[in-house]
Amino acid sequence: GWGGVMPVHVPDRHDALAAALEKALAASEVLVLSGGVSAGRFDLVPAVLKALGVAEVFHKIRQKPGKPLWFGVSTSGQAVFGLPGNPVSALVCLYRYVLPFLDACAGRAPLPVPQAVLTALPLRKNDFTHFVPVQRVGIEARPVPTGGSGDFLSLGASSGFAEVAPELTAPGPVPVFSWSPS
Repeated sequence: GWGGVMPVHVPDRHDALAAALEKALAASEVLVLSGGVSAGRFDLVPAVLKALGVAEVFHKIRQKPGKPLWFGVSTSGQAVFGLPGNPVSALVCLYRYVLPFLDACAGRAPLPVPQAVLTALPLRKNDFTHFVPVQRVGIEARPVPTGGSGDFLSLGASSGFAEVAPELTAPGPVPVFSWSPS
């Protein structure tokens, strides 16, 4: 299990966020935040973390969904993940980055990521890695229609997501991350 998880909701105000994050950093080995890391007026997390001495390792990666992902390390060595606020983006980043990180910290060997044959490429307007909700059927990964990174409900029809590299130009084998690894 992931003991010690304490969910807290904090308003999008610099003072409230700073107080909550300072308290969370004092009580945590790893901090996982959701929301407030994009580029909007109320996306204050990166600035507040910087003010608290957390060094940014990276912010924004070439992926869809989940581009605003933020990662840093505190002066005490704690890892801090800032996940995007959109639910599909947050869930994909959690499964793709945070859970493997926690497993590695606990000394657990990484689970192999199975491959499946993606039956159709997503519509791509950029050269990002795309994470596509899929239904795994035998050796196939069939894309599940979705309304974007805010469409959490559509994930109910999926068994996981496929990682589609930008260089993939035709349907074919891709890594598939399961929502419930066996």
